[in-house]
Amino acid sequence: MFSRDFVGGLAAVMIAAIYLVFAYELRTSALDDSVGPGGMPRAYGWMMLVLGLMISAGAILKQMRSGSTLDLKIEWKGQGRRILWAAGLLAIGVCYILGVGVLGYPVAIALLLIAVALYQGAKPGLHIAAIGIGGAAFLWAAFVIVLGVSMPKGLFVIL
Repeated sequence: MFSRDFVGGLAAVMIAAIYLVFAYELRTSALDDSVGPGGMPRAYGWMMLVLGLMISAGAILKQMRSGSTLDLKIEWKGQGRRILWAAGLLAIGVCYILGVGVLGYPVAIALLLIAVALYQGAKPGLHIAAIGIGGAAFLWAAFVIVLGVSMPKGLFVIL
């Protein structure tokens, strides 16, 4: 049986490897500086890969020192529920990604904020709707007006 640290480290290594594949596929142009658009994503990917390997190696060393499998059984107790909870958050994120092109960024991000708040256990009410709408307005203004980033308009093609 593997420890949670070992499994988490391996998961980080796999995610980093996939991330690095995409980071190295970023297009470069003649106008790029010496780092280019892929510089930071590549650095993040390599850091995550190294940290994942270090966490996994540390877990192996810890297991070799203790030698007990009873601790691992206790460590994994109740983790199925936590994994399902994380899968629920992932499902909310996937719904956001699938809906942002159709609904547009303002509506999709408002729904995302509301859904996550409710999923985390917030009591439904007008305050949650206000947080979702206010947060969406703030994020839209920050990205579109301040930073000049083009966001999917969806239903709001006039904005």
